[in-house]
Amino acid sequence: MRTQARGAGLVAQSQRALAPFLLVRPQSLDALREAVHEHPGATLVAGSTDVFARIREGLSPRVVIALRGVPELGSIDAADGALRLGATVTHHAGCRSDVVAGAVPGLAAAWAQIATVRIRRSATLGGNLMARRVRYELPVVLGALGARLEFLGGANLPVPELWDADLAELGCLTAAVVPTADLVWSGYDRSLRPLTTLALALRRTGGGIAVSATVGSECTRPVTLTAERDVADLRDLADLGAELAAALPDHVADVNGPADYRRHVAGVQIDRLLARAATDQAGAAL
Repeated sequence: MRTQARGAGLVAQSQRALAPFLLVRPQSLDALREAVHEHPGATLVAGSTDVFARIREGLSPRVVIALRGVPELGSIDAADGALRLGATVTHHAGCRSDVVAGAVPGLAAAWAQIATVRIRRSATLGGNLMARRVRYELPVVLGALGARLEFLGGANLPVPELWDADLAELGCLTAAVVPTADLVWSGYDRSLRPLTTLALALRRTGGGIAVSATVGSECTRPVTLTAERDVADLRDLADLGAELAAALPDHVADVNGPADYRRHVAGVQIDRLLARAATDQAGAAL
C-alpha cells in the first residue's frame, strides 16, 4: 500500500500515484483553441478510457484539457454528400444515431460491434483514432470508407496517414468525415478477431465500382487495398478476394500467422463481404 499523490489515503500497490495536474474545461471551440495554445502538449481527454490505459503505462499529465464541454465535438451531421462525426461522439451514440444509420448503414452496424457495453458508453471516436493502437477497430472501418480527419489547427488527412503523422503537430482532432455521395455499400467482418479484421467499401465510379478493403489485426497496423472494376452488378465482383489480397505486403505477418496465410484469410473475408453486398443489392432491387 502507499499514499495517494494528494495525500487522500491509501491505494493498492497495483495503482499508480497520480501527481496533481491542472484541469481545463473549455465550453466552445474558441475556448478550446485558447486552451491548446496556452498549454501546448496538454493531455486531451474525452471518454478517458485510453488515457487511463496510458497512465498505467507511465503517463503523468501536468495539464489536462477536457473536451466533453465543447458541443461541436459531439455533433453528428450528414449534408452535401458527407457524414461528419465529431471527435467526442461515443461508440454508443455513433452506432445508435439515426443520422449515421441513414447515411452509412454499414458503419452503424460495424460500430455496434466494437468494445464492451461499459467501454462503449465512454470511449470516443477521437480517442480510438488518436490512440494509434493497432488493435483498435475504428481505423480499420473508417480507413476502408475513405474518411478524412479534421484538426483544430486546420490539418486534414486521410485515416491511413495518421499512423505516420506527428501527433503533436496535428493537435486536437475535431471530426472524421466520410464521403457518402458515391458510396454503394460497406461492411465489416470481425469474426476472426484477433487474427484479423476486414472492412470493405464499394463506391460507384464513372466506369463501374471502386473497391476498398482495409485489413487489420491485433499486431500490425491496418493496410488498405483498392481495385476498380467496370461492372454494374455487384455479383460480378465475386471471387475478387484472392486477387485483391495478393497485394498485402509481407509485413502483415505476425504472431498469428505468416503473410501468405494472412493473404488467404483476407481473400476469404473480402469474398464473404462481396457476397453479402450482392445479396443486399438484390434485395434492395426487389
